[in-house]
Amino acid sequence: MNGQELAKRIAVRRGSKPTPGTIYPALKDLFSRNLIEKTSEGRQVIYRLTTAGREGLLEACQYFYRAFGDIFEDSKCGGLTGQ
Repeated sequence: MNGQELAKRIAVRRGSKPTPGTIYPALKDLFSRNLIEKTSEGRQVIYRLTTAGREGLLEACQYFYRAFGDIFEDSKCGGLTGQ
């Protein structure tokens, strides 16, 4: 996705759209840590998770589930295994 697509997706999930002053520094940080890569498609910059980014995301999800999974089970969210 490009930066605008990411901002729109976040807005759908969070209820408010992050500003460019929020999203682009975050993308720059993720890029500097080799968690995302960027390619140019015409005038747009497209961001994708790297292998390290996918592994980090999986680790974060698993940690979150270990820490808070019982909340999901108690609320009958079901299907969330963190893996």
